[in-house]
Amino acid sequence: MPQIEQRPVKDYNCSQAELYAGLDIVWDSQAEHEAEFSAENTIYTPGLAATRKAAIQAARALPDGQARYAESESLRILLIEKHEVAIAKWNSLDGYIRKAFTGANYKPRIDEAGKMYYEKAYARNWEQVILLLQSGKNFIDTHGALLTASGGMPVAFGADFETARTGFGSTYGLFKDAQQDAQEETDAKIVANNLIYADGRGMMEDGKHIFRKIASLRDRFIWEKVLELVSNPGGGSGNLYTGTINGMTVLNILGAANPEWTAGVTLRLKNTTLGPALGPINFYSAMNAAEGWTGIGEALIPGQEITRTFNAAEFRPFFNIQNQGPNVQGYEVEIM
Repeated sequence: MPQIEQRPVKDYNCSQAELYAGLDIVWDSQAEHEAEFSAENTIYTPGLAATRKAAIQAARALPDGQARYAESESLRILLIEKHEVAIAKWNSLDGYIRKAFTGANYKPRIDEAGKMYYEKAYARNWEQVILLLQSGKNFIDTHGALLTASGGMPVAFGADFETARTGFGSTYGLFKDAQQDAQEETDAKIVANNLIYADGRGMMEDGKHIFRKIASLRDRFIWEKVLELVSNPGGGSGNLYTGTINGMTVLNILGAANPEWTAGVTLRLKNTTLGPALGPINFYSAMNAAEGWTGIGEALIPGQEITRTFNAAEFRPFFNIQNQGPNVQGYEVEIM
């Protein structure tokens, strides 16, 4: 049975910004001591550092999380608009059916028109919207004459309904395609990052060996030491976000200004509140900085802490938290 190629994952323990800055530093150090590296191993040819730094810049230049998902985010906004129009049309159809098929006849006919899909479709389950609208179209095709004669349906309504249906369907197709494009770009970014990281770490191992008797030089090739130079002052690794959030409010934590917020990222999430808060904090992926709880994430009670990876299917351009309780609560979000 053929093996399925697995999607690439990050294998470095820092943010993307720190990855690029740190690797630039270590290759600068290698260039300064090119003679010692060349004497140790012939793979270290003259100018190798410049080639490796060009690869780092190429990885850095690949679209970040916000750029990758901007198109799908824009299409989702349009999709919501199309959804509202389509749902309104189906509700109008419901009204015509109710008038044309009275009494006990109403229920089997509204079910025929797709009523079983309505609740999830109304809640923006896009696939259910497609099914709802298709059922509505089929019903109009079958019973259009009766709906017009007895239900008060305008003659042009069938065409209007079809316009709403196809408009939603075509936009949904574009939206799914944009999501797939974004995932491909995400994979390409991760692959590029992994390659430059593995290459740099291999060189650092040689550097530690070459300068094993000179501590100050050896430290220049220890990744943890290098990261200390590029991390945010006073912020540990530079990836910890902590504070408080008022009751019943939404707070954006990560987004366009945080290139480390990408599909596949792992976060440590904690509700740091001491004592009951009469409601959890929701930690979730969102389409914009103000969007409320979407169900894509975790709900943590006071004192609860978890580590959570947001895969491509769950990833949205922003990461928000929402305090579901009436009292002020504390939080920690750390990028692993």
